[in-house]
Amino acid sequence: MVTQLRIELMKLARSKAFLLALASIAAFVVLMLWGFYSYAKDKTGGKVEFKYTYESSSYFNGLTFALYSSVFAFSLLIPIFIAMTAGSQIAGEARAGTLRMLLTRPTPRVTILLSKFLATVFYTLGVMVFFIGLNLLAGLIFIGWGNLELYPGPLNLVEEPGHLFRNEALLRFVASVLTSTWALTVVASLAFLLSVIFDNPVTSVVSTVAIYIIFHVVGRIEFFEHLRPYFFTTDMDFWRDIFKPDVPWTSMLHYASRCGIYIVALLLLSVILFERKDITS
Repeated sequence: MVTQLRIELMKLARSKAFLLALASIAAFVVLMLWGFYSYAKDKTGGKVEFKYTYESSSYFNGLTFALYSSVFAFSLLIPIFIAMTAGSQIAGEARAGTLRMLLTRPTPRVTILLSKFLATVFYTLGVMVFFIGLNLLAGLIFIGWGNLELYPGPLNLVEEPGHLFRNEALLRFVASVLTSTWALTVVASLAFLLSVIFDNPVTSVVSTVAIYIIFHVVGRIEFFEHLRPYFFTTDMDFWRDIFKPDVPWTSMLHYASRCGIYIVALLLLSVILFERKDITS
């Protein structure tokens, strides 16, 4: 199992998709910096001050930037890269004609499948470490850190003003790496299942992204408010509650458990289907 996992991790580390994800994430951070810079420039009549944001004109710093960037990217950008990687784990091997050769080894199918899944989870963790770390670094260099002031606004994070002291906020960012990775593993599990079902990685990736976007968008339309609690995308939002001044641990545990149910159910179904899958190419 360990040897197979090491092989899968090396495959991911050397893949073009991994480099594409890192490059795209870096480009997103640059665009976020430029966006806030342009917004501040407009608000100050050319005298750029990074303190201006959507919610308040007096509290913006590098930690605020990192929070905005993380929340925005988590909504759409990062799930796409997770889907791309997870959706090609089995279907990509089938498409390339290497899956049958891989299964001729004296390694149980379930071991191969779980190794690929764990490699995807570690990949997700690595992406989040890189992304959160890059945001914090960019915030420190270009803006500077301070206390994380929280106000009601587009993030829908708090209902009344609050704040986190700098060191506490940094610890929350570290914790958010774990909570976001767990939430994104739901997307990875869905893509993994579709990768087992379909032999074309494009089909599995596009299907995963389509399902995610549909649930994500519909869940934010007021007409479907009564359906929102049943969407897995709603449960995934628990990850950012770690930034609330008073962390709602009970609520977070509830939604994290629901995400765990999705992950286990999808992975179990993937194992069952993969064990019965007839590999003909």
